[in-house]
Amino acid sequence: MKSERRSKGFTLIELIIFIVILAALSTVLASVFTNTLKGSPRAAAVAKVAELAQERMELILAKRGQVSFATFTSSVFDPCTSVPASTQGPCAGVPSGYTVTSSLQTNWNGDTNYKVVTVTVTSTGTYNLQYLVASY
Repeated sequence: MKSERRSKGFTLIELIIFIVILAALSTVLASVFTNTLKGSPRAAAVAKVAELAQERMELILAKRGQVSFATFTSSVFDPCTSVPASTQGPCAGVPSGYTVTSSLQTNWNGDTNYKVVTVTVTSTGTYNLQYLVASY
């Protein structure tokens, strides 16, 4: 009488095939993650555009503190674009490769007691910062 003896576990061939498949999947995943990280914006660049937008917004809000709500208009709201243009750091110190623009919307949802200030910084991407100014 022959008894069939089957051992529990994997054969060497099954183990080698598993390792080869695992290595191939790992290589594909590693290349996908590497390409994703290369395409994402660098933290330093994101911080720089946020800093430039915040600096310009602070100048605009300081200008709002100096003038009345009625005279806070599109021709004078931004010290960097009004005449004479400011020579402060955020106006004169914009690094090459970056563009900082601002706009003023004279009402917010149809209410003329509010104005919306938008600062846009453009580099490899676009960053917008908005602030709501009230008539007080």
